[in-house]
Amino acid sequence: MVPMPMNRFGQQESAAPNATGTPPFSAPARDVTVPTVAESLQDRDELVQVNFEDVEIRTVLKTIGEITGINFIPHQSVSGTVTVMSPTPIRLGDIYPFLQSILDVAGYAAVEADNVVKIVPKAEATKRNLQVRIGADPGAIPKNDAMVTQILPLRYGDATEISQIVQPLLSTGAQMATYPRTNSIMVTDTSANIHHIAQIVAQLDVEGSRENVTLFPLTHASAQVLSEQIVRILDGGQGSTAASGRARPAPAEGQSTRVLPDARTNSLIVVGSEQNLDTIRRLVAQLDVERPTGADNVHVTYLKNADANDVAPSLEAALAGMRLTDAVDGRQQIQVTADASTNSLIIVASPQDFTMISQIVEKLDIVREQVLVEMTILEVSEEALKELGVDWATLDEAVSNSVRGFGLTNLGPRVNFLGGDLEGLAVGAWQNGSTGVQIGAILQALQKKSGVNILSTPHVLTSNHRKARIVVGENTPFVVQSRVTETTDFLTPTVIKQYEYKDVGITLEITPHVSQSGLVRLQIDGEFTKLIDSVTAASSDTPTTAKRSAQTVVTMGSGNTGVIGGLIRDDKTRIVNQIPLLGDVPLVGNLFRWQRDRVQKTNLLIFITPHVMTDAQQLQDITNTKRDQMLPLLEEGR
Repeated sequence: MVPMPMNRFGQQESAAPNATGTPPFSAPARDVTVPTVAESLQDRDELVQVNFEDVEIRTVLKTIGEITGINFIPHQSVSGTVTVMSPTPIRLGDIYPFLQSILDVAGYAAVEADNVVKIVPKAEATKRNLQVRIGADPGAIPKNDAMVTQILPLRYGDATEISQIVQPLLSTGAQMATYPRTNSIMVTDTSANIHHIAQIVAQLDVEGSRENVTLFPLTHASAQVLSEQIVRILDGGQGSTAASGRARPAPAEGQSTRVLPDARTNSLIVVGSEQNLDTIRRLVAQLDVERPTGADNVHVTYLKNADANDVAPSLEAALAGMRLTDAVDGRQQIQVTADASTNSLIIVASPQDFTMISQIVEKLDIVREQVLVEMTILEVSEEALKELGVDWATLDEAVSNSVRGFGLTNLGPRVNFLGGDLEGLAVGAWQNGSTGVQIGAILQALQKKSGVNILSTPHVLTSNHRKARIVVGENTPFVVQSRVTETTDFLTPTVIKQYEYKDVGITLEITPHVSQSGLVRLQIDGEFTKLIDSVTAASSDTPTTAKRSAQTVVTMGSGNTGVIGGLIRDDKTRIVNQIPLLGDVPLVGNLFRWQRDRVQKTNLLIFITPHVMTDAQQLQDITNTKRDQMLPLLEEGR
């Protein structure tokens, strides 16, 4: 259905030229103000019946163009169908705004130019030569769907801040920009939507929204600390979120009051609205006061019994995650420093936190139990050596032009006899035969025994949970290197020896741990060495030591005795040197064999007795007991 213009009596009539013979819409002269299409048609009172059902949008443009005389140039992408239901006639002067509403629904916009109206997508319309209007009064902004560019100058509010608020209100394809130098907002959208935005801006652009700069000099409070406290208060609950371990979102630009501390003058520089300034003014008056008595954060606690160097690390480890009540960022670790010269703790904490810390220090600063550890070390060692063997030799004098033979055994006795080192019984025979043959034989018989009995009773006194170390012995030299220098005297050469000194005796390390039930857990690391007379080594440069060591952990009651080490060793060694075949012959084979039998027996027992003393009187009593035990020995020595 093609709508036709109707006269005021409801009769249809055809579009006709006006009195000048030109269409109703024609380009005005350039020397006069250019009216808009709506303004050129606003006096047309003819009624038009408009009804379209699934009609191509280009057909609609052509029909309205024929009715109004407007020249339309549609963009190549303009397509689709529209449906318009108008039960009542429409004034011809209102037909163009009606078309703009149709185009807005379809996603297109009308851009006016000389003699033509361009129909383009909304996204393209913002880049065209749209009508530019200035003013923020909503009453002066028509509520139609014409695409225009409106400049909204602001009087009080910040253009950047307000633009962020109204940005979501823009229609699809519309644009918004701010110009801070003139504090203005430029919006390209339909006039009706700009009217809606202008109404919101009018409510925001009120007196009191302008930012002011105020200086707050401080007398008692710290500018840095107070500024951060005020910012958290103004954030409105965001500080509690950060305190609970979650990240606090950063405020948008221009959305929060800025509080800048000036350390040089100890002042606050506040940039914000008058409402926030009043709030900050009240906070500064309440917080910038002299610190109350007893509210210092640095405290010194003198210890009576415990060691400050031991208590400080324990406190720091236990209180590492504790939150201070007046910390700047809501979370701050308590600082504990030990002063060894005065045996005290320097604690940095709020008075409320220090009250709780003092209770912990009081429980740690107690008298430690003293532990006297008695040990009895008993070692019995026995070594036996038996040697029995025969060496013989034959030798004939050499004769010219004749071959003579010789024979000998080297099982040990002969070499030791020649070197002067033969021990035990040595019986030999030597014969010079008539033929000049010399025959000799040596019989060696040796049996040696040695014994070592180490009996020691070391005592050591220490505090609970403290390692004690006691060394009782001698510092003995051991030859580690020996060399002969160049000399012309081979009988008495110069020998240079390098010695290493080692502790020979008792080395004992004990760490007691007394439980609340009275049991004593002992960590023991003991080593017991002693020089002994070896049955096989006689050189003073290579002394022989008997060494026993034990590492263990035992638990027992105070005054009880327990054995922590026991070792019985029985070693038997037999060495036989013989002539093959001849040494295996019964009876006669003993003349061609040398045998050594060695037997070692060792028995080690370690007994330990701890005595726990909880007060000075018990320590004095056990001291008197040990002194009474030593008096008879001292009297014997006089």
